Amino acid sequence: MPAVHAVALPAGTLIEHAFARPDYADAYAARLPPGAPADIDALVVAALTSAPAWVGALMALRDRVVRLAGLKTMPPGALRGPRPRDLETLAQRGLFKVYARAEDEVLLGLDDRHLDFRVSVLRAPISGGEEVVVSTVVRFNGWLGRLYFLPVRFFHRLVVPAMLRRGLRTLANGA
Repeated sequence: MPAVHAVALPAGTLIEHAFARPDYADAYAARLPPGAPADIDALVVAALTSAPAWVGALMALRDRVVRLAGLKTMPPGALRGPRPRDLETLAQRGLFKVYARAEDEVLLGLDDRHLDFRVSVLRAPISGGEEVVVSTVVRFNGWLGRLYFLPVRFFHRLVVPAMLRRGLRTLANGA
């Protein structure tokens, strides 16, 4: 199982400048498996669409709760069906909007009335290879965003590493 560890928000990256003062920020990194695709879009798709079943169940519960507050929910069928093969298909499902890109990083996110978030997937050199870093920054839009994020913060710290681990396993298996 790929080792995922918390790291500082990477300096000099797109996500570093996504929000002037984020209310929340975290980043997780893991070594890329040998033979991982060089294409950053393939890393994004693997990292963001390899959710374990329990993550899908959490998202369904979240949608039922936030619908009552009039917040955005995931588009119908966004997590069902075949895994997207490219970033454009992922964006068309409505899970994320692509805000910026560089050769080695893609910045995605969404804005809602309670909070705005950005997620970055970065391919970075490390001693003896490369790693992928998934970073998140959040900006609260008032008290509703702060309230919403209280339970989300706990689950976010479980979900992101789990998705990154599973995405790297998917890449290692050549899918």
